[in-house]
Amino acid sequence: MARRYSILLIMALGVASLHAADLSVPRLSLLTNGRLNAAGAFELATRVDIDMLVEGGSKFDAWFKLGFRNGSMEDYLRSVGAGSSLPDGATLDDLAAAVSDLEAATGLSLRAVAIQVDGLLGTPLELAAFVGHLDRFCSGDDFAGAFGTDEFATKYRGYFYYPDGIGGDLSRRYDGLHEVYGTGVKLALPFERIRPSVYVYQDSWLGAGYYSADARVMLDGDRVKLEAFAGASFPVSSAGAYRGGFLFYFDTGAIGDFYAQIGVPRWDPTEAFRMDLLYFMFEPRVRFDVGELVLSLFFHPAWYLQEETDESGALEFRFDLGFGEASEGSFKGGVESELAYNPNLDLDTLTVEVAPYFQTLRNGVRWDARLAVRVFPFPSPWYGMFMPTVAVSTAF
Repeated sequence: MARRYSILLIMALGVASLHAADLSVPRLSLLTNGRLNAAGAFELATRVDIDMLVEGGSKFDAWFKLGFRNGSMEDYLRSVGAGSSLPDGATLDDLAAAVSDLEAATGLSLRAVAIQVDGLLGTPLELAAFVGHLDRFCSGDDFAGAFGTDEFATKYRGYFYYPDGIGGDLSRRYDGLHEVYGTGVKLALPFERIRPSVYVYQDSWLGAGYYSADARVMLDGDRVKLEAFAGASFPVSSAGAYRGGFLFYFDTGAIGDFYAQIGVPRWDPTEAFRMDLLYFMFEPRVRFDVGELVLSLFFHPAWYLQEETDESGALEFRFDLGFGEASEGSFKGGVESELAYNPNLDLDTLTVEVAPYFQTLRNGVRWDARLAVRVFPFPSPWYGMFMPTVAVSTAF
């Protein structure tokens, strides 16, 4: 394990020592959730996310991203403190399996490696070869980097609101409609207000021997932001698998704004099209003098990131009344209420929660605190109704 850490860190520092290379930490966050476990005890689970990015180049762009992700630091620290042992008579295969499990538990991984050539053949084209996680479609995040816009994405995404991941899979989370992940190339044509791009890659969501292609376009208007994509994967079935969708954002400039994500993360044409294949997020926001009112409706898709979600037909409606602004030196507070319906559960298919929250940004450190209270159905024991969440994040 120590050798693996050393090799990855040496690689990162070696790349950073190259001419015009910069080392940064674009993401460092701690997220702690409190809730009842299966034994009825109240426990805390802390998730750690760290990204280390090396990028630079004079005639080209290159970036190398390492990540540390662990879904439960409490379990990790307990396993490290307890150490590990092998039974008498253990084979080399047993040893290799134990080492593999231990390394997987560390959460340290190579997130992405990419090299991009700008001005390909004297044209405005950008060509990038990549391995790992690249771009997320229709999340809204890429507009800031591409066009310098302010953030406008929904806050109802990621592990803060979905601490169990998707269908209990902690390696996946809702964030956008699709993510490019694998080995391939990206061709983009950057303009001032529009950015089309094409991706062709071996799809690591599906595994070796499966290939995907996606086309994407982002449009930046003064008040309207639009992103759309379409893609296909083979040989998933006799006819392949297809996906597509769009993001729409409109800022009225006065009374509020509107945000929507609508798409189909996966469709196999050999099967009948169903409404539960849709990913649907509808979010009007109304601003007033001292705060804003946000209504959010999220319909969960049956498939996401090339896997079934086990959340087909699940629906969430949220009502958020907030006051203030979470900017440097100030704070924002408010109350969220949530009505959730999940027909895939044996118990608690319908739940109602109320959650006061607090957000602030101080010296570059963002603090988010939220106390969800289960109103219906009332849990047993009674203190299971309280589900606190605290997130701390920053960048260097």
